[in-house]
Order: sequence, then C-alpha cells, then structure tokens
Amino acid sequence: MNRFSLSVEMAPMEGITTAVYRRVYRKWFEGIDRTYTPFLVANRTHKFKTREKKEIEVCSPDLVPQILTNQAEHFIWAAHELHKAGFGEINLNAGCPSATVTTKRKGAGMLDDIRALKSFLDEIFSEKEKGDLPEISIKTRVGFSSYLEAEDIADLYAKYPFSRVIVHPRIRDDFYNNVPNTEAFGIFYDRIPHEALVFNGDLKTAEDVRKICDEFPEISGIMIGRGLLADPFLPERICAGADPRGDDFSDREKKILLSFLEELYEDYERELSEATAIIKMKELWNFMAVSFPDNKKQLKAISKSRNGSEYKTAVRNGLRS
Repeated sequence: MNRFSLSVEMAPMEGITTAVYRRVYRKWFEGIDRTYTPFLVANRTHKFKTREKKEIEVCSPDLVPQILTNQAEHFIWAAHELHKAGFGEINLNAGCPSATVTTKRKGAGMLDDIRALKSFLDEIFSEKEKGDLPEISIKTRVGFSSYLEAEDIADLYAKYPFSRVIVHPRIRDDFYNNVPNTEAFGIFYDRIPHEALVFNGDLKTAEDVRKICDEFPEISGIMIGRGLLADPFLPERICAGADPRGDDFSDREKKILLSFLEELYEDYERELSEATAIIKMKELWNFMAVSFPDNKKQLKAISKSRNGSEYKTAVRNGLRS
C-alpha cells in the first residue's frame, strides 16, 4: 500500500510500458497508484489498431488511456469509445517531442499554435458538458520552443476543468536534454488547482521526489518514467519516504528483479516472438543499465545475445554477480 501522501504514477512510454509490462510489473512491485497506456492514435478511421486494442482490453480503475490527436472530432470519438469500455478518465498527449509526431502538430506540436489548441479544448470540453465523456486530463510540456510560452499555456489550461494536468517542465526543443525547469513548473503551480497538478521529469530517486515536494508541497502527485525503468523498486522507495538502495540492489531485490525480468521476457515471447521479445528486453535494459555501473561485461553479454537462451544466461549472470 502506498504510504506516500501523493499519487505515484507510471509514465506512458511508447513501446515499453505496454499492457504486458504493466501487468507483470504490478505482480512483482508495489507503490504505483496510476498507470497510463502509451498513446493510442485517434484519426479519421475512427478505429484503434489491433496493437492499441490490447492496451485497453483490460479496464481497471487505475489505468488511464492516453490519446494522440490534434482533431477534436477524433478525440471525442475516442473518448466516447473508451467511456463505453468503462474508463473513467482519458489523457491528452500534448508532450511527445518526437519529430514524427510534432511535425503533424500533435503531441508537443500542439503547443506551437496556442489558438488551435484553445479551439481544440473548447470543442472537447463543450462536448463533455453534455455528460457523455469521461474525465479529461492532459500531459504537457511547458512550451514548444521557448520557456516564455509557459505563462500562456498555463493560463489556457486554467480555464478548463482538467481532472489532471501532468507537467513535464521542459520545452519540446529540449527533448530530454537539460534539467527540468522548476521555475516554469512554478508558473503552472501558481495557476492550476493543486489537486489536479502532477510533476513529471527526471525523478530518479526518493530524494529527487522529496526536493520537488518541498518546493511544491501542494501538488497532487508525481509521475515517474525513466527512473522507474532503471529501478523498478523506486515507487516503493518513494512511498517509504527513503532511498535505502545505496550503490547496489540487495540480494532480495535481485531475486525479485530476476523473477520479474524472466516472466516479462516469457510473456513477450509468448505474445510476440523470440526475436521481438529479445529486442524489447534489450530496449528495457538500455534504461536499466545505469543501475548496474559495475557490470559492464554482463551488460555487453545481454546486448550481444542472439537468442533466448543466451539472453537468459546473460541476465542471470548479471544479477548474480
């Protein structure tokens, strides 16, 4: 059970925090209050892809589908579909910095045209007033190309009854470089109801979270992404109010981590294929590697593994060294 006073939320990460990952993660670790699907694309077909349907086939109170679109009509269609499926909240992606997304004025690209964004929000919240849509939250950056945009964006969001405003205090042009700008987050803190405000960005330790909570004591929650992938025990450490890991995982933690990784690989292999499962696990290890700075030989063996047997052996050796 989460003893932390704020909500601890798992960030949606395309191709990584999939339904398979979330399911297996929940079995082995504690501390997460809410999860979000990687973005589901809403477009003129008014159909979700098979891959996207798998993300939402199990509806639970703590799962929030995230939608990627810049067309109110398509968002409203998706909202209705997800509401019928039992979801009580949906999340608008206004934060993805990928060029393939932003060049289409989606994700963080929506922030580059504040008038178009206002028109979009006007339309979807007008529809929501009819009572047929679930709660609407938003995950956003604080600007597209300049931090000077933060005030206009925060002022805009303050006009709407978002259930959650999840702020990653970087601009799109930062991608994931530079440090999160807490001054820009403070602009949102001054304008957005605190019960709806969530901080996201570079929270890698319980101490990182404590510092944010000291600076912004009335926020509703924190969202963790890369920090959780690097250390799956991070939510537990946050909830405990301490960061006892030190320089390495304990023997108990290594056993749990090994069981988690083995089950995750097996589920991916069962659902996809051996080759795809290895690719997905190697992608995960790109994030986890920072937690094993002294295991370079074992990490190299993982990255070079060509089949399931080689991969499993490399992981076992790495976690037992």
